[in-house]
Amino acid sequence: MATILPAMLVSAHPSLGAEASPWDGDWTGMLGKAHPWPVSITISNGKVVSFSERGAPFEIRYTKITPSTVSFGDQNHYSIKLTRTGDATASASVHGRHGYETGSLTKG
Repeated sequence: MATILPAMLVSAHPSLGAEASPWDGDWTGMLGKAHPWPVSITISNGKVVSFSERGAPFEIRYTKITPSTVSFGDQNHYSIKLTRTGDATASASVHGRHGYETGSLTKG
């Protein structure tokens, strides 16, 4: 009985042993060169869970994370690729209905 209890505790909390992604956290910054606008991205457990531009949320249908990049979007209207430039900084490239833009973000 004593050996069953620890096994139950480990299986009940599989995320306890999982290592957090270095991308996990809140990323904020600006996109666009001529008329920059604010963006906010939240990444949790290796997945983009929220994205907003100018405070308006966008649907996220896919996320692909590697140690150096994060790609996400909805496949029909926009796609974003973040590329790590430092421990808490990233460059961003966005392709949407209105063309292609770039920007930078910092992890808060």
